[in-house]
Amino acid sequence: MDGFIDTLKPQTIYLDGYDDGSSFLNIAFYFWYEKTVPSNVLEAALYRTLEEFPILAGRIKTGNDSRSFVVIDKHRLNMPVYTDSSCNVHFQTLKDSGFDVSLLPADYSSACKSPAPPGIIGHCMRLAEFHVLRMKDDSGMCIFSSVSHAILDGKAYCMFMKRWADISKRIMAVQEQQDICDIVVPAEDFQHDRSILETDKNSGTDALEPELYGIITKNTVAARWIAWFSPEVRGRIFRYLMSSSNICNYYFPLSSSAFEHLVQLVRQFAEPDISHLSANDVISALATVLFAQALHRAGRLDGEVVYLATIVADIRPRVKQLANTNYVGNTVLPKTAACLLDRILKDCGPQVLAAVACNIRRAVDGLDERYCNQLGHLINKYPCGYVDLVMNITSMENAFVSTNHTRFEYYASDFGSGSPVLVRPAFLIFENDFVIMPGHPSVGGYELAFTMVPEIAKYMMESEYWQYIH
Repeated sequence: MDGFIDTLKPQTIYLDGYDDGSSFLNIAFYFWYEKTVPSNVLEAALYRTLEEFPILAGRIKTGNDSRSFVVIDKHRLNMPVYTDSSCNVHFQTLKDSGFDVSLLPADYSSACKSPAPPGIIGHCMRLAEFHVLRMKDDSGMCIFSSVSHAILDGKAYCMFMKRWADISKRIMAVQEQQDICDIVVPAEDFQHDRSILETDKNSGTDALEPELYGIITKNTVAARWIAWFSPEVRGRIFRYLMSSSNICNYYFPLSSSAFEHLVQLVRQFAEPDISHLSANDVISALATVLFAQALHRAGRLDGEVVYLATIVADIRPRVKQLANTNYVGNTVLPKTAACLLDRILKDCGPQVLAAVACNIRRAVDGLDERYCNQLGHLINKYPCGYVDLVMNITSMENAFVSTNHTRFEYYASDFGSGSPVLVRPAFLIFENDFVIMPGHPSVGGYELAFTMVPEIAKYMMESEYWQYIH
């Protein structure tokens, strides 16, 4: 740790509107490994990684203008929590259970059941927490990694975990010849400066939907209050709201061979203006239709005409100033796809799925560089705007939010004893949150993770079309 502290330089990193919009959330995953790595190697590699992510040892604060910033001061550090412990559960037992974390010690399985940070008033919010749990007879290990969403988004989270793993693997390879402290690790450059996303103030707003512009600029009293609160208090509020919800997490594997036939059928009905439908478009469309049908069976869509599905997309490939940089700030934007209910409630055949998938593809393609730059400028111009935007998305009754993680390198996190056998979200964020995870590289396919009330999940899984997902 001392070596890491010696590398720190005092600085203040100002966050932007995208970061503030996620400042009341954590990103947390379980990484499961069949072989272990020595604790001293993992810990040494972690501090080497933090040298390139010093922001995780800073203190997050809110200014008088309601904007958040992180202060890095080696004399008042906010160090990430690192814990290494063991349990009496064998790895094979967990594997046979489908990696049921309820079998693990209570302080581990419940380490962060809520996606919101603890938010204890008067205490500084930790920006990262890591807990290595070793299984009985050294039969395997699990790494629980939780990071503030205000600091890293999902893509950047994977960058961090892969970098930690790469450094650990390098130390493992040469530790017998060198003292760990003397091992040289070539540095990588990660871009923490949010100003890289700043755009021309005269970029306009013509690419934005009028409804979106109105939400961000309405400057409600509630938004001003919440934006003024510290991230700790925001987290406390969100944690309370989540604790009163009756939602459960569900995980299902999806083999690529089982799904490919449906994808090919759906592509035959793609509309003329859509050049290509990806497998992810089809998965999102199928999940949207099944979910809407389940809501209808539960009597929760009476009188509705249009169903809205929110797709969350990474804008890094779409904005030139982010090209060829390891930018770690938040760059995920929500885009809404509208679906006519009278059609999707009657059928779930290839033609209907193609229509929904085409709407999803149009929504995602609408996140072009001009749109992203204009939205970025607007959300930074109105520091409270992100609150109304988040509240609008999360308060929509029966809202459905889909996020694609299949291009993130979760399974590249080899700490020196092999790739993880499974990487899984420790929790999802909202009710009706749907995450498409990559399957293990050895088998391909996907793992679908979603969270919802049990009644709706039951109706979804009773659908004859559930066979295409499970």
